[in-house]
Amino acid sequence: SRELLGLCLKKIKGIGRDVRLVDAAFVWTEEHSMRIRVKITVQKEVNHGSVLQQTMVVEFTVVNQQCEDCQRSFTPHGAYNAIVQVRQKVPHRRTFCYLEQLILKNDAHAKVTSLKEVREGLDFCFASKSHAQRFADFVSAHVPAKQKLSKHLISHDANSNTFCYKYTIFLDLCPICVDDVVHIPKFHSSGLSGAAPLMICHKVAQAVRLVDPLTLRNYDIPGAEYWKRPIDNPVCSRQHLTEFVVLNIEPVDAPEAGTPARHNLPGRGKMSLADVEVARASDLGQNDNRCIVRTHLGGFLRIGGGVMGYDMRSVNVSGLSSVGVEDDKCPDIILVKKVFKRSKGKKRAWELKRIQKEREDGGEVIDDENDMEEMKRDLEEDPEMRRGVNMYRTSAEPGSSSKAAPAQPDGDDEDDEDEDEDAPEVPLAELLEGLELGDDSSPGLTLPAAPNANEAPADDKMS
Repeated sequence: SRELLGLCLKKIKGIGRDVRLVDAAFVWTEEHSMRIRVKITVQKEVNHGSVLQQTMVVEFTVVNQQCEDCQRSFTPHGAYNAIVQVRQKVPHRRTFCYLEQLILKNDAHAKVTSLKEVREGLDFCFASKSHAQRFADFVSAHVPAKQKLSKHLISHDANSNTFCYKYTIFLDLCPICVDDVVHIPKFHSSGLSGAAPLMICHKVAQAVRLVDPLTLRNYDIPGAEYWKRPIDNPVCSRQHLTEFVVLNIEPVDAPEAGTPARHNLPGRGKMSLADVEVARASDLGQNDNRCIVRTHLGGFLRIGGGVMGYDMRSVNVSGLSSVGVEDDKCPDIILVKKVFKRSKGKKRAWELKRIQKEREDGGEVIDDENDMEEMKRDLEEDPEMRRGVNMYRTSAEPGSSSKAAPAQPDGDDEDDEDEDEDAPEVPLAELLEGLELGDDSSPGLTLPAAPNANEAPADDKMS
């Protein structure tokens, strides 16, 4: 190529001063000889204006050489220079599934050399500390997190007084997630203008947003303030949810409802108080146990519909009695979200990208398919949440049955017909093009290739 010829000519000393290059061309050599021969013609002016011309063949030797990153990979500590360890002490991985989509949306993984999946979080490896710190700041801007920086001495030069460190940034994410029931101690309640002892987490972003289901009062706890006076782990999470059936709804008058809500429910407008009569879905036809509870979901619940909530009478809430929660302030049932009937065999018209992750040596296999399904349902119900996620249109038509859907018994064929008409769906206008899925599974999005010591050197040096 012309580029290779120009690179070879730059290696020849003396051309360009008194000697003028007239012609240059490659001479054939055997492809495995590691030799490059170039035939050049040069001219030089001698005494009394005469010009001397000479043709010669210059031979170059190709010597393999590795780049600095590959050379560093041979050392025991050369895999990375900085690592960001993101951890959250919760039994699910919904936060990491959503964080993965935020990373893809903002291209925050461009400098990640490798990504390792561990039991309580993810490990992001970087080539420099500045890249790791920038990524840690990105995570802290979307989820309340506490940073801790540590460094480990790898080597040092006493003559030049230089040191080589490996840096570790530990990010401890807030353990409170959406729809969790949180207990507010008395000493913390005074700082929140007299917050109720039990509140529902409405949203987790730069701040933790809590709502009182009995009065509609809302509280925002910024991330910095949260870690100054952290709240205990949630009393109840989604794994404790129970399905109830709505039997009757009585809206609460405005004077009794108190302060109007400042936050909207995902995709369904303002919160409104109501006294709702509910019964366990599993108790229908077996007993007549009913309960009247006050909830903030009165604006969109329907008689005969389903709603998910926490039955505080049966959930083990250890620790509440010792801190003195009054009985009149602890409701028997706390309703959280409406239940939508969905077709089990219906395939979505959109899909999400994933980042390929490595598994730590000897670590257990982590299955987050159920958490991804819950996050997809949250995306369908919350338009504000969809703003931070890239959703891609699939080639399959909406409503077509999925190949991976399990076979349904004969008695369950009516599930497709009983799907709620108001079940939330993602508008096609919000979907992007460009994601191609295979028949079995998506290959995912790969990270930038890290140096591999077993591969052949990619860079060549000529001498």
